[in-house]
Amino acid sequence: MTENGNSDTPRGKRKKASRACGHCQKAHLTCDDMRPCSRCVKRDLAATCADGVRKKAKYLQDVDGEAHPIAPANGLLNYPLASNFEFGSKATSLEYSFLSNMLGAPSGDFALPDMGLGQVGLASVDNVNQPSQTHHGSRESLGTTNSPVAAQDAGHAARASGVYKSVVRPYDYREGFHNLVKYVKERMEKNDIIRICRALAGFRPSFMAQIMNLSEEDLLFMEKCFQRTIMEFDKLIGFSGTPTVVWRRTGEIALVGKEFSILTQWPREQLLGKRTYIYELMDNSSAVDYWEKFSLIAFDNSQQSMMTTCTVLTPTGRPVTCAFCFTIKRDIFDVPLAIVGNFLPLFRAV
Repeated sequence: MTENGNSDTPRGKRKKASRACGHCQKAHLTCDDMRPCSRCVKRDLAATCADGVRKKAKYLQDVDGEAHPIAPANGLLNYPLASNFEFGSKATSLEYSFLSNMLGAPSGDFALPDMGLGQVGLASVDNVNQPSQTHHGSRESLGTTNSPVAAQDAGHAARASGVYKSVVRPYDYREGFHNLVKYVKERMEKNDIIRICRALAGFRPSFMAQIMNLSEEDLLFMEKCFQRTIMEFDKLIGFSGTPTVVWRRTGEIALVGKEFSILTQWPREQLLGKRTYIYELMDNSSAVDYWEKFSLIAFDNSQQSMMTTCTVLTPTGRPVTCAFCFTIKRDIFDVPLAIVGNFLPLFRAV
C-alpha cells in the first residue's frame, strides 16, 4: 500500500459470468457464477436467485418452432370468399372479396354496368391456388381474353411494334438547325442573333463530338427510341391537365397536348401538319432566353430541368405570358433526345 492508501498493483478486472441471474439481468448489473450471486446476497434476494432466461435472437425465433400452415386462399382470415365479382382482373376480384367479407358487405349479385366491363367470364377465385403460369403463357392468355384491359394492352403492343417497323432511316437534324439560323436572320436583331449564336456554340461542339462516334445503326436506334418515347408521352399527356408540348433538340414540335391548344389557340393539326418549331411560337426575347438556358443544361448530367417564364404568341399575335418549365430527356448515348415543355398561364392581378 502507498501513503495515500492506494494499492501498488492495478485492480484485477472482474470476470464476466457466463449467465446472469434473473435479478441482475433485469437490473442490467454485472453478475457472477455463484448461486446465489453476491449481489443477491447483499440485497437479501438469495432465495429467488436463479439463472435468467436469455431472449432468442429475432432471426432464430421461428427456427425451433413449428411451421405455420399456410391457409388456403378460400379460407384466408376465416372468411368465405365470393367468386362472382367480375372486374376484369383476378387480383381485383379477389381483393374485393376480402374487403366485402371483412366489411360485411353483401356478396350476392354484383354488376358493373356503368363501368363498361360487362361479363368477362373469368375463372373462379379458387384458381388462385393453382400453379402460376410462365410469363409467356400469361401473355398468350391475356391476348385471348375478352377483357377490355387486355385488349388495350394488345393494342398498345401493336402500336409499339408498328413504331419500330416504321423507322427505316436515321433522322436528319441538320435541316432543323439550318431553319433556326434562317429564322433568326429574318426575324431578330443583331444583338439577339449574337446571343443565339453563342448559345449554339456552347453545345453544338459537344453534340457533334458525340454523333461522330455513332454508327448508322446507332442513329437509327436513336430515332426508334425517340418515336417510342413520343408514344409513351402521348399516353401520359392524355391523363395530365397541364399544357404540354414535346419537341426535338432542334426545337421541332413532335407532340402537342390539347390543353396547350386551348391555352394558345394553336390547332394541333396545324402545329403537327408541317414542320413547326417551338421558338416560332414565342416572342424574340423568350426564344433567345430558351436557347441560352438550353445551352446551359444540354450536356449537364447534374441538371435536367429549367424553370423560367416566356411569352407565347397566339395565331393572331396576342401574347400569353406563361410560367415555363422544360425537361431534357436524354438517350443511352447521353445526347438530348426530346424536350418536354410545360406551360402555365400567368394572370395579372386586377
